[in-house]
Amino acid sequence: MTMRILVLLDCVGEAGARFKASLAKAGFAEDDVTVDLVPDGTSRSEPDLHRLVAGAAAIVTPLTLQVDGPLLDAAGPALRVVANYAVGFDNIDRQACAERKVVVCNGPPPMTEPTADLAWALVLAAIRRLREGLDLTRSGDWKGHEPQMLLGHRLVGRNLLVVGAGRIGGAVARRSIGWEMKVSYTARSPKPHLEAPPISAVRTTLEEGLPNADVVVITTSLTEETRHLIDARALERMKSSAVLVNVSRGPVVDESALASALADRRIFAAGLDVYEHEPRIHPGLVDLPNAVLLPHVASATVEDRTDLTDICVANVIAVLSGGDPPHPVDPPRGD
Repeated sequence: MTMRILVLLDCVGEAGARFKASLAKAGFAEDDVTVDLVPDGTSRSEPDLHRLVAGAAAIVTPLTLQVDGPLLDAAGPALRVVANYAVGFDNIDRQACAERKVVVCNGPPPMTEPTADLAWALVLAAIRRLREGLDLTRSGDWKGHEPQMLLGHRLVGRNLLVVGAGRIGGAVARRSIGWEMKVSYTARSPKPHLEAPPISAVRTTLEEGLPNADVVVITTSLTEETRHLIDARALERMKSSAVLVNVSRGPVVDESALASALADRRIFAAGLDVYEHEPRIHPGLVDLPNAVLLPHVASATVEDRTDLTDICVANVIAVLSGGDPPHPVDPPRGD
């Protein structure tokens, strides 16, 4: 019986050709597997989506598509693997997948370096007021150099707090060496590679780390424990000269509380690439001059998105071949 792979987004790098080449290399005959590409999967109605997934053995899903019980039931017992085209997987009901013995996969490696790069782009843009500078340059109102114009804050030698020191958090910390920053981090367990020179980071708690930080970069995953981790109380603990950057998941930050803190200048600035209710952004943030806002583009390089396509292909083919995928997502605790 022919197996069917369904790709519900427009992957970078010609997913169809990559699947075809990899399937042949894995020993599948041409008529063993079909690959259906649906680039607009997220815009399909629920009935249409359920029709599309019916009988699929593998589904490649975008971060914006909810993979829940009804969708899994619509796919039916043939479904063996869901490969998320992202490092995050909060769009997937892992409990429902585990109950149906569907393997969930993601693609962490290509996300690490570009996301850390973008985090630092946001740090620099926020602390040096680049949004305001760009607006002024284009406005026609710039009168030339003035000593008091758009004063930001120094980075060299200052304190960096990384909230959630996993792969991306570690890469963010590594990039701080050039600014000779003092690094602290929060994590469920110690990170010896960060605590060793040249980073020499110190593990701390959020409560202890926030008051000392000049720069706070959030890279933690989204869980019930981290939802609104940065709330009004946390923001109150920050320096008025500090900047906050979020490249993890939007709901980790209480956007209403952040908008209020920025508007009242209780913190200096913020840089965001993710939002609580994407693509909607809290209206209180949109026009703030000290909010640098990007449209969830942390991993948006041709090279890294192409690598992510290859990882999704590898994850799917490994499971369909009866093996273990290179990047499985652990089932929820208790399973």
